Amino acid sequence: MKYPVLFFAVLISAEAFAATPVAVVPLQQKLTAVEYSSAGRQTGCGLRVTGVAKQNLSLNILITVFMKEAGVTFGVVKVVARKTDMKKAEPNPQDGPATYSSIGQIRKAWIKPDSGSQPLVYQNGQSSHNDAYMVTTEFAGTVDLLLAISQEKFRVGLNRSDDGPDEIFQFDRRISREEAGKLSVCMKNLRGEIEQNKRNNTF
Repeated sequence: MKYPVLFFAVLISAEAFAATPVAVVPLQQKLTAVEYSSAGRQTGCGLRVTGVAKQNLSLNILITVFMKEAGVTFGVVKVVARKTDMKKAEPNPQDGPATYSSIGQIRKAWIKPDSGSQPLVYQNGQSSHNDAYMVTTEFAGTVDLLLAISQEKFRVGLNRSDDGPDEIFQFDRRISREEAGKLSVCMKNLRGEIEQNKRNNTF
């Protein structure tokens, strides 16, 4: 009797293992600091993460924090996945810029730094394009996420269906010293603007 039970347990374990998506490590990974300003004031900072996965799948993840004129702070997470239409791995300047085509709507996305116990899951994002997933997030948590992914490996997952498996991508490239410096200066200026806005509103 114990042998059929053992076989059944092994079968379940094998199925569970087979159902677990394998993370793909994108090529040409790059982390770039981004900043936003208005009338000479810092209004936003963030990181753009790009990479190219198998079958010329172009990934573009943007994580930013902002302060509105009214002093409201918030974060934004945007995940774009598009098919790069080109014959070669790298576009040649004489061929012009690469063109892209949609892979379909992204219904769910998540990000998990290696130090995180749980992925930050984003669902029901507001999107203006079929291949872009965007959602507003809480400011402090987004700042923590920016800090984490600039210092350690992290995974990004996306899903184009309600019940299918996630597509998972492992990013293992660290931000350069130059880009880290840009992000640090931007965040310092943004915090200064936030503090100044609080002081102005106390009088």
